[in-house]
Amino acid sequence: MSRKLFLLIAVFTVTALILVACGGEEVADEPAAPAVEAPAEEAAEEPAEEVAEEVAEEPAEEMAEEMEPCGPASEGGLAGVDPRGQTIVWWHNHSGSREEKMLPLLEKFNNTNECGITLDAQNQGGYDDIRDKVNNFMAAGDVPAALLVGYQNDQAFYQLNETLVDLNDYVDDSHWGLTDEEKADFFPGFFSQSVHPAFGNQRLGFPPNRSMEVLYYNQTWLEELGFDGPPTTPEEFREMACAGAESKGDGTGGYILRDDASAVAAWTFAHGGDIQNEDGTGYVYDNDATLAAMTLLKEMFDDGCAYFYTEGYPDPEFSARGGIFSQGSTSGIPFYEGGIATVAEELGRDQDVWGIMATPHTTPDPVQAIYGGDIMVTRTTDEQQLASWIFLKWFTSPEIQAQWNEISGYFPTRQSTIELLDNYVAEFPQRGTGLDLLQYGYYEPQLISYDQTRRQASEVYNQIMQLEEGWTQEDIKGLLTGLTEFANELQEELMAEIGG
Repeated sequence: MSRKLFLLIAVFTVTALILVACGGEEVADEPAAPAVEAPAEEAAEEPAEEVAEEVAEEPAEEMAEEMEPCGPASEGGLAGVDPRGQTIVWWHNHSGSREEKMLPLLEKFNNTNECGITLDAQNQGGYDDIRDKVNNFMAAGDVPAALLVGYQNDQAFYQLNETLVDLNDYVDDSHWGLTDEEKADFFPGFFSQSVHPAFGNQRLGFPPNRSMEVLYYNQTWLEELGFDGPPTTPEEFREMACAGAESKGDGTGGYILRDDASAVAAWTFAHGGDIQNEDGTGYVYDNDATLAAMTLLKEMFDDGCAYFYTEGYPDPEFSARGGIFSQGSTSGIPFYEGGIATVAEELGRDQDVWGIMATPHTTPDPVQAIYGGDIMVTRTTDEQQLASWIFLKWFTSPEIQAQWNEISGYFPTRQSTIELLDNYVAEFPQRGTGLDLLQYGYYEPQLISYDQTRRQASEVYNQIMQLEEGWTQEDIKGLLTGLTEFANELQEELMAEIGG
């Protein structure tokens, strides 16, 4: 590894950003293996003609029983690779009650998979902690765990050192891969999110779950103000937020702003644009959609219809009627529910009715920003890599994914999983709205530079809001152009490390 790449790893370890993702019981069938031939010494004891005659007379059912489960494929790109008996380590980020409930699910895999694979799931802290540990292993020339969790920009960074397996080789394998029907069952945006144009369209991760950027709204308060329901368009959104702010009269009550890069992306998508270029290799923050979105938010801020929340997350202020609208991840739904219930109990009144909705949009259909960590397979041995893929295939099967969604609160990545989530929706009905919106999911950049670009996008967001009286759209355009140039220069610099 070059000294320059080692220094790059150190920089990413320091500047890594924590992305806020607050993101059945049957075992998936494995393809049957070919029949196992008799050992050479046994075959030598009988004439070849007699052996052939006995095989011909053997019932088909008995032959099927003698076929060895999970044996190596005889053809295809993974022919001859034997995954049986492998132990694979997964560095994950799940803790607390989520981990407690997840471990018995994973034990089911260990006890039931026909390959005799053992999964060793090890909590390594948060995304940043895992990133740091992987970087340290890479810097030392060591191989990290067989399975890792992380975001798409993590994948791009790891692949600078060719740490990850291209999962296209497994997804498309004729024996071990997914059928066309199984591939089509994944939501398209989720299935393609970890395919990296900058790395020759390698598939560097696989999606076990996702979260979505949504708008939270207070239905009870909207009705008190004379509105039937939540807005659809940006104009309706502005009208309702301003009405909420006017009803409070203290600078709060409208839309609770969040200066996060995912918010910039979500509002850009809602205005019919994108923050990355068409081939997915760079950024275009200076597009008309982002300009229109940031102009809307700046005008609302100046008019007192929007304000920044103070600290932590916006759900406490939303719950206490500090804002009629708030924005954030669907993974925050239980926290909003708890906050609304607590406020109602403290005030001795009925709970406000609330919900989630698509970001108000100018497009015919919503375009929803989705995000979430993938599971990656590292370059180890052919046997370990195939065993890791077999686990991934099991973990993302509809029945198992439904159980994982119930445990984690995340959204599924497969359409057929939704049919199995009755209890999941019954616990929090707002999740039903989120499930309906999954079909409109669109993802943020998976570029290697997106960690640092996210920080810069947040800074530019604040600079726009701080523009003084008399500002024009050209002022906003200039800041967005500067952000675009910064992000693209950074991307070019980091990608130049490939092969360095």
